[in-house]
Amino acid sequence: MLETFFEKRFVLERFRASPVGSHLDGFATSLLAQGYSFQAGGSCLRHAVHLGRWMDPRGVPLSALDEEVSSSFVGHFPACDCYDERVGSHERALARVRVFRRYLQDVGVVARPPLTVVDDPLVTDFVTWMRSQRGASEQTIKAFSRVVRRLLSRVGNEPSTYTSHALRKAVVALSEGHGDATAEQVATATRSFLRQLAVRGHCSIDLADGIPRPAQWSQTTLPKHLSSEDVEKLLATCDVSTATGLRDRAVMLLLARLGLRADDVLRLRLVDVDWKAATIRLVGKGRHESRLPLPQEVGDALLAYIDKGRPRIVEKHLFLTARAPWAPIRNNSTISQLVERAILRAGVDAPSFGSHLLRHSAATSMLREGASLDGIASILRHRSIDTTVIYARVDERLLTQVAQPWLSSDAPSPSPKPPSTPTPEMQTFLRPWFAEVSPC
Repeated sequence: MLETFFEKRFVLERFRASPVGSHLDGFATSLLAQGYSFQAGGSCLRHAVHLGRWMDPRGVPLSALDEEVSSSFVGHFPACDCYDERVGSHERALARVRVFRRYLQDVGVVARPPLTVVDDPLVTDFVTWMRSQRGASEQTIKAFSRVVRRLLSRVGNEPSTYTSHALRKAVVALSEGHGDATAEQVATATRSFLRQLAVRGHCSIDLADGIPRPAQWSQTTLPKHLSSEDVEKLLATCDVSTATGLRDRAVMLLLARLGLRADDVLRLRLVDVDWKAATIRLVGKGRHESRLPLPQEVGDALLAYIDKGRPRIVEKHLFLTARAPWAPIRNNSTISQLVERAILRAGVDAPSFGSHLLRHSAATSMLREGASLDGIASILRHRSIDTTVIYARVDERLLTQVAQPWLSSDAPSPSPKPPSTPTPEMQTFLRPWFAEVSPC
């Protein structure tokens, strides 16, 4: 496999005769499998050879290769006198050496360093309880444990000394400067933490009841969205002649046509797409499973990505990174950055840059095209129609049916008219307000 990166015979002979020569063919195979380009893979191999020639005269065995040895190797570059090696700064040398070290760890030549993450026992117990007793997802556990660590830094790690006043003060401090969603997460994580402490007998259950939910008022803001024309401009910026462009277009179509969340996209697997039935399987919030119809346009984009853009590796997740080493996309921020880049390329004046912008745009577009709120709630997988009602507030056609005319002070009063029966759309729109009015 070394011949894939180097053609000249004397280079191949020199590399295979180096102290790391017996590992180079396997390393080259690994680089190819991870999608490294000719240039990047060749650079990794050259640095591996240089590393071996630097370690050998110093009596450092390959099994001792760790971060300290790697840093020392890179540090010798300014005064490098290694035979037949290039001298220079080699800005990416440390990263290339780390790639080689990971390969040696995979094949057992270098031992993996033990995990030295030392967490507070209270956090460790809380994570165990969330996983075994609550069945929480790993994403929820990660978010809640992060909140608990910050909480302990303010109230200490002796539960018997906790007071409601100190806990509320810490929750307010952790929520300060953040939005409603973060404040809600901090309060919820704190209550869960205190409840499991109470179950273990470390504190009173009353402490959890002393953490109130942050005040939140529904229907106070409008969903940020783009017009259908602007969404099309975003899609048009994807260069479908490249693998990255094919992937980005498929992702944005899922967001803009089906209103998927970023988490939905990350979790999608190849087996979740049923090509015969033209449906797509999703596991959303609360591990709720549902199936949505797969539009022709979205299906064509997914097929084009799988056929021409997706790396041909054994991986169950649908969307992979665009650069080596190939791996599933792990972070929601990657999806948001993908949308942001498209917005900047299109020159669209967008109210926000996150992936949720396209979800809101999809709902607003469906409503303006005549879809019912119940139908939109089904597509967006809302558990309550009240969550979907917010989109009706950006539909001017529907608002004109319920808005009252603005009268000047000197204008004659309109003659009274008999009340009319609200249309079904108006009844759906006004349902939350009717529910709040109690009979006399």
